Amino acid sequence: MLRKTLSVMILLVMIGMPVIAMGSNYAPPGQWWHNPEVSKQMDLTEQEITKLDKAYLDNRRNLIDLKSKLERECLELENLLNNEKPNEAEFMRQFGQMENARTQLATERFRFVMEVMKIVGPERYRTLKTMYDKFRKARHRIDRGFKSGHGKGGPDMSGPGINGPRFGKSGVGGPCTAWMGIGNHMTR
Repeated sequence: MLRKTLSVMILLVMIGMPVIAMGSNYAPPGQWWHNPEVSKQMDLTEQEITKLDKAYLDNRRNLIDLKSKLERECLELENLLNNEKPNEAEFMRQFGQMENARTQLATERFRFVMEVMKIVGPERYRTLKTMYDKFRKARHRIDRGFKSGHGKGGPDMSGPGINGPRFGKSGVGGPCTAWMGIGNHMTR
């Protein structure tokens, strides 16, 4: 029974992992508004750039705290899984706490997207989204070209905005980091 419960828990986590990365599909990561080409195309004012900087900093601070909370909950689950006397109710309780922390992290990531939309407005947000989608498709083609030995160069969207600062890996090891999806993509 315990093995079946653990298998179900792992399956649920694997199913939920795409939700973690979801926030990064709605807007470019990093401080894209500092990329001169993007800023010009978006027709951003100094006031909007200042607001985006503040929203970004606030979001990053919150993400650091929430990622730390998720890692702590994950560590507690790992600790329970290593117990000599497994307790299914305790596993499920801790699993719920871990999933709650993961949801809070995803919600904060999406909250930043909503803040960007408020600052730039719906029309320019759609412009940003279109630019980002084109960039990702071009990047994907370039990546595929390099893997097959073809392709050189690509669109110049490499300013501090598109590939802007990101959190590094957490340094937390163990099986939780592998199957829980804790790593770079969680905090972009």
